[in-house]
Amino acid sequence: MARVENIEQGSLEWHEHRATHRNASEASIIMDCAPKYWGMTKRKLWEQKQGLIGSNVSADNPAIMHGNNLEAAALACVANKLNAQLEPAVFVDGEYSASLDGWGHLADGRSVKVEIKCPWKGEDSQVWKMAADGDVAEYYHWQMVHQDYVEETHESYFFVYISDEKNILIPHLTGDDEVVRLLDAWDEFCAEEPAPDWVERSDEKIKDLVYRHKQLLADKKMIDDHLKKAEAALKAEAGDDNVIAFGCKIQTVERVGSVDYKKVPQLDGVDLEQYRKPSSTYQRISYEKETNRA
Repeated sequence: MARVENIEQGSLEWHEHRATHRNASEASIIMDCAPKYWGMTKRKLWEQKQGLIGSNVSADNPAIMHGNNLEAAALACVANKLNAQLEPAVFVDGEYSASLDGWGHLADGRSVKVEIKCPWKGEDSQVWKMAADGDVAEYYHWQMVHQDYVEETHESYFFVYISDEKNILIPHLTGDDEVVRLLDAWDEFCAEEPAPDWVERSDEKIKDLVYRHKQLLADKKMIDDHLKKAEAALKAEAGDDNVIAFGCKIQTVERVGSVDYKKVPQLDGVDLEQYRKPSSTYQRISYEKETNRA
């Protein structure tokens, strides 16, 4: 692993760094346990990594602003509890990255890192209630598993901070197979485009629209079949002649062939992708194949 020097968490350089790495704060998304209120899915994360959409995290989010305001106090508090010298740090190990809230060394020289949470809702928050029972939410646990892989330390802690008087410190241990499971999940995510975030509906409005669309498709197919037969009959009747009859023209037209760019020697080795126009989006409607029921 290597420490990334001269990078401030939250800066433009930090965001650019995150865009090109597999980050610890994304681990819960990869492990399918991110809370719904985050509004983040594998699909959205994939689209962010592709540069298709921007971040869904707003800098003026009250919860984030609350955490940022208490960050320095929380770090000082946990450093005092551990009798350690701590500072924020960013580490990388290949494609993997971890932004640590607190990293440093204990009084005996052993390394230590701390993941700090300053819940906006204080004692009413789920993270505080779970910590009071000695538990860490699964989505934060996987963040720390990722951190352990990137920057293994002698000790790791999860710290929930409300004030210098109200805080909870919980030791963290990564399970024997958890790193392997996490890395496998990351590889799977990066290897294949995730499925869209489907919104399943069963209301009457969408039902009526779907059945009307399906019926029109069936009608269109029948009309298209009749139209093809009528066109074939007209062309056969005209033969080689260019015919005009009752306002209809039946004409033989020569079409210019398309260029086979693969056979152009001057283009051999040229990356044509750089000349591709910007991508666009469109909506596609499709239906599952209906199976015959006995």
